[in-house]
Amino acid sequence: MGQQQQTSTDDSDAPVLTLDEAVNQALQHNWNVKNSVLEVQKQDFEVSTARSRRKPQFQFTMLGGELLHSFDFTIPRGSLGTYANTGPIPSTNAKIHTPAAFTTYLTGSIDQPLTQQYKIGLGIRATELGRDILREEVRAERQKIAAEVRTEYFNLFAIQANVDATREAVKTFEETQRVTVQYVSEKTVLRGDAMEVDARLAKARYELSVAENGLATLREALNQLLGRDVATPFRAEFVPEQDTSDLTLDSARQAALASRPECRQSHLKEKQAEYDRRIAKAAYIPDLSLSLRYQGINNVQVLPQNVTTAGFYLSWEPFDWGRRHNKVVEATKTVEQARNGIQETESKIAVEVGAKYRKWREASLLLKASRTAHEAAGEQLRVTGNKYKEKAALLRDLLQAQAQSSETSFQYQQALSSYWSAFAELRKAMGEE
Repeated sequence: MGQQQQTSTDDSDAPVLTLDEAVNQALQHNWNVKNSVLEVQKQDFEVSTARSRRKPQFQFTMLGGELLHSFDFTIPRGSLGTYANTGPIPSTNAKIHTPAAFTTYLTGSIDQPLTQQYKIGLGIRATELGRDILREEVRAERQKIAAEVRTEYFNLFAIQANVDATREAVKTFEETQRVTVQYVSEKTVLRGDAMEVDARLAKARYELSVAENGLATLREALNQLLGRDVATPFRAEFVPEQDTSDLTLDSARQAALASRPECRQSHLKEKQAEYDRRIAKAAYIPDLSLSLRYQGINNVQVLPQNVTTAGFYLSWEPFDWGRRHNKVVEATKTVEQARNGIQETESKIAVEVGAKYRKWREASLLLKASRTAHEAAGEQLRVTGNKYKEKAALLRDLLQAQAQSSETSFQYQQALSSYWSAFAELRKAMGEE
C-alpha cells in the first residue's frame, strides 16, 4: 500500500497582487504603453517645429572653388557715354580679364513671413490634431493592456483556484487512502477498492502537477504584461461577483460612444481633413515676406563684392493649370470620407458593445448555475465523507461524490473566470481603462 506523499509546493505565502494593482502597474511599466507615450512626445516636437515657421527664416550658403576658365568680357567704346570734353568713355574697347583663380560666392537671407502666417497657422492646428489622434492611440493602447491584464488575471485566478481545489482533492484522497488502509486491515474493504483509491490519488497528483505548471506559465505571462521580472512570485486575489444589474445595453453604448478612442479619433480626423482642405484653399494666397538679402563675390573683376537689399519678397504662381483647384476638390472628398468614417465607427462600436454585453449576460447566467451545482456537490461530498468514516456509505459512493465535487468546482472556477473575462471585454468595449 502506498505511503502518503508530499503533494506539491504551496505558494500560499506569496504576496497577494490585487487586480487594481496589476492594472496600475501595467499602465505604468508596460513597454507598449511606454512606446505609445514616447510617440506622442515625438509629436510634441513636430508641433514646436511647425510653430517655428512663424518666425524669421535665416539661410546662408557659400560656394568656394576655382574657375574652370578665365572670366573675360569687353566694355565697348563709348558704352558709358560720349562727352564734349573727354569724348567717348571708354575711348577704346576695354577688355576685362579675371584669371581662373580661387573664388567665393556668399549668399545670405532673412525672410519674415507675412501672408504665409495664415497658412502656417492652419498647418500648426493640423499638426496639433495629429498629436491629439496619437493621444487617443495611447488611450487605446492603455485600454488594450488593461483588458489583457484583467483577462490574464481572471484566467490565472481560475487556474489558481483549480490548483487549490486539486490540492484539497489530493488531501481528501490521502485521507481516504488512510481510512481505506485501516478498513483493509479490518477486512471490511476489498483490496481492489484500496487499489482504486491509490489510482485516483495518483491521477489527482498528476492533475495537480499539470495545473501548477499552467499556473506558473500564466503567472510569467502576467508579469511580462506588467513590465517586471517574469519570475516575480504572487497570488491572485479572489474577486467576488458584483451587482451590475443597473448596467443596461443602452447605457453601455452611450458610454462607449463618449469614451472609445476610435470614436474620438474619427471626429479628430474629420477636423484634420477640414484643416487640410483649408490649407489647400490657402495655396491661392501669394507668399509675401519681409526680406533682407546679401550677396558677396570675391576675386571677380568689376563685379561688386558686396550687395545688400532690404524690401519685400513676393512669390506667386498665377497659372497652375488647375492644380490648386484639384487639390481643394481632393481635400473636400477627404472630408466627406472622414464624415462617413464617423458613422461607420459609431455603428461598429454599437455592434461590438452589443455582442460583448450579451456574452457577459450569458456568462452571468452560467455562473449562477455553476455556483449552485458546486455548492450542492460540496455538501454532498461532506455528508458522504462523514458517512464513509462511520461505515455508513460505500467507498464507491465517496469516490463518486469526490469526482462530482471536483468537476463542479472546476466548472464553477471556469464560469467565474469567463464571467469576469466577459465583463473585462465589455469594459474595454465601453472605453474604460
